[in-house]
Amino acid sequence: MARVALEDLTKRYAGGNLAVDRLNLDIADGEFVCLVGPSGCGKTTALRMIAGLEDISSGRVRIGGKVVNLLPPRDRDIALVFQSYALYPHMSVYDNMAFGLQLRKTPKAQIEKAVREAARILDLERFLDRKPGQLSGGQRQRVALGRAIVREPAAFLMDEPLSNLDAKLRVQTRAEIARLHQRLEATMIYVTHDQVEAMTMADRIAVINEGVLQQVGTPKDLYEQPANRFVAGFIGSPAMNFVEAEVTQDGGGSRLLAEGLEVVLADAQAARLRDRGLRSVTVGVRPEHLHPGALEGPGLRLSASIDVVEFLGNDELIHAASGGRDVVAIVDADVRLAVGDRVVLSAAPRHVYLFDPDRDMSLTVR
Repeated sequence: MARVALEDLTKRYAGGNLAVDRLNLDIADGEFVCLVGPSGCGKTTALRMIAGLEDISSGRVRIGGKVVNLLPPRDRDIALVFQSYALYPHMSVYDNMAFGLQLRKTPKAQIEKAVREAARILDLERFLDRKPGQLSGGQRQRVALGRAIVREPAAFLMDEPLSNLDAKLRVQTRAEIARLHQRLEATMIYVTHDQVEAMTMADRIAVINEGVLQQVGTPKDLYEQPANRFVAGFIGSPAMNFVEAEVTQDGGGSRLLAEGLEVVLADAQAARLRDRGLRSVTVGVRPEHLHPGALEGPGLRLSASIDVVEFLGNDELIHAASGGRDVVAIVDADVRLAVGDRVVLSAAPRHVYLFDPDRDMSLTVR
């Protein structure tokens, strides 16, 4: 396996469209990194430049310390797994997995050993004689993974490999990919628009928006300490609630006020706002951190009227209206809230996020 480094990686198409803008990212040997972001953000373009399938406008890609900008894909020592399984329908599972090694004139005994080992890792041993048409979608995706594994590449590149699977198979297969990474200790770069996939599998996540890297960190870091409003709203499901509020001074302390909203700031938060001299801020709070009932002391209080209640088993997803805004909360199902109820939702100070309304950068002290 190998370290992969992206240095000011840029892709500009004809007409000036900037798809990736000076992307810098260092992926350690054996690390699992997810590139996430909305459709069209540049994550797949970045992956294709690493693979050699897309020309690089400027910057460098290093694999194992070697600049590979001018190398064709076959010479970069990488293996690709795409959204499409791209299996040969007339070949058996064994032959699909062995085909790439056969093209490289790998000795037959070595091919046999590599395919059998990959099949064992992926629980495909009993399917080696079958054709792809005789397999389920999840099994076909495992064959595509096996075809990559037998190569023993420096890095695995995966472009939304689970998007063709149904919800149950996605959960099952992402666990298999995570286990595969642990077994192989392989360098993996995984592209997805599904932040849940990224949160559950990655060692680190790189969030990209409009071709620009927004933040890199562990799933816990991005969830608890988002660098800006975009990352805060993208990481977490359901998405974070945002409210624009005015800063008021009250007896030496600071409060944030908006229609239906009051935030009594903790001392560290109030000091940060005084230093910035801001008159307004964007307040963020995650649905899972909102709880019914008033809160004493510092924290957030939000008055709302419930519009929709979605039963999820242990929890209920509450959609409510507050000051003309839609607010989402996740509450314990035993609370038994109903449509039309008026409720006060509260959050502790450590779960209240503050953002500069002009630059969208985090103001939250952690």
